[in-house]
Amino acid sequence: MRIHFSQLFWGLLLVILDFSINGIDLFADGIGYLIVAAGCRDLVSLSPQFSTARALCFVLALLWLVGFAVSGDAVVVYGFATTIVNCVMIWHLLGGIAEFALSRDRRDLAAKAGNRRLAYVVITLGISLLAFEGGSHDAAALVVVLIGAILVLLVLILHLIHRVKTELA
Repeated sequence: MRIHFSQLFWGLLLVILDFSINGIDLFADGIGYLIVAAGCRDLVSLSPQFSTARALCFVLALLWLVGFAVSGDAVVVYGFATTIVNCVMIWHLLGGIAEFALSRDRRDLAAKAGNRRLAYVVITLGISLLAFEGGSHDAAALVVVLIGAILVLLVLILHLIHRVKTELA
């Protein structure tokens, strides 16, 4: 079971890391999503939410591939669709972790998973909505703050997965 939580950790880390040279992403998000899906496959017995997260990882990997062909006005729709699917995937992934933690009487870790999934969705959607607003200096400043907050939150999500792996799996 530890290896499956490791797959969640490393897959999400690949998705989070976004280093590119001349527009080429050195860490392919699609591969990261497939690694997360592989981790979810064998965690389904712990919570059915891992099954939903797995299916959404496949959708996200496909969307990542489709993203190479998207241009023009479709970029905005594509970005918003990808954001929504990603939020739902994280919601179910952390929901599965919360259910597993509760089954092991770890209400503290379950509460962290619940809080982090809610924060992830709120902050991510906030960034997306503010990005659509555009020109306002106040909106731009708030987006910068929210991006910093989401980066900290992603580290906290990875830390939670690591703790679940080491303490419960």
